[in-house]
Amino acid sequence: MSGSFGGSFNRIGAIAINTFTEASRNRAFIGLGIAAIALVVSSMAISGLAVSDQRARVLVDFGLFAVSLLLVVISITMGVILVFKEVDRKTFYVVLTKPIRRAEVLAGKLLGLLSVLVVTLFLMGLAWVLVLVIRDVALPADLFKALILTWLQAALVTSLALLFSTFASPILSGVFTFGVFIVGTMIPVLQDLLTLRKGPLAASPAMRFLAEGTIKVVPDMTVFNVSKELILGIPVTWHYVSGAFFYCLGWSALFFALAVLIFSRRDFN
Repeated sequence: MSGSFGGSFNRIGAIAINTFTEASRNRAFIGLGIAAIALVVSSMAISGLAVSDQRARVLVDFGLFAVSLLLVVISITMGVILVFKEVDRKTFYVVLTKPIRRAEVLAGKLLGLLSVLVVTLFLMGLAWVLVLVIRDVALPADLFKALILTWLQAALVTSLALLFSTFASPILSGVFTFGVFIVGTMIPVLQDLLTLRKGPLAASPAMRFLAEGTIKVVPDMTVFNVSKELILGIPVTWHYVSGAFFYCLGWSALFFALAVLIFSRRDFN
């Protein structure tokens, strides 16, 4: 039994390393990575347009926004491309002839992509910190926690992109993933609208039913956004970060399980 588990971990690890290597050499990833760092650095120019007492706030707010947005874009792009490329190049046809489970293939792909996000976040975070230091802005006390939450958000989006990539084209997978992400950022708005006695959701039972269903099946992406806390100096506790971690883990596990279910039934012949 232990040998079986060990072999499985070895296979997953090998696929993860291969995925990391392939992704890091991908032109799309390199281009997005450069753009991400450039966007973070450009916050210096943007902060120059703000009044003097707001420049520090702009640097912190825009910096976190840039890191979060670009990491999500990278997670979507790489998540929907890599599985499709394997199928398109018929690599899966060779891999699946070996004693390896399809779940192991997806697990390796996911772990490889998450590793790419760690490296990307480190580089963007480093660029952000350098900008703050150059501009003589005090580093937010919970900056590290904010970066962890940003990675958790990107990890959740990656698992979602992986799910869509198991049955849709890269373009559709990207559209679906980005659409769910946008809706996820609007969950608090939908929750507020549901509490109102007047408005579109109160007047239309169908719209209300749709909003209630959306809240249940779409993850709340604002859980990972602590830009307000960072700017106002509100503490972000490790208890909150751990809660966000398990929230990410739960949704990611669900998306991964669905991806395995769909992928295991897909015919590559």
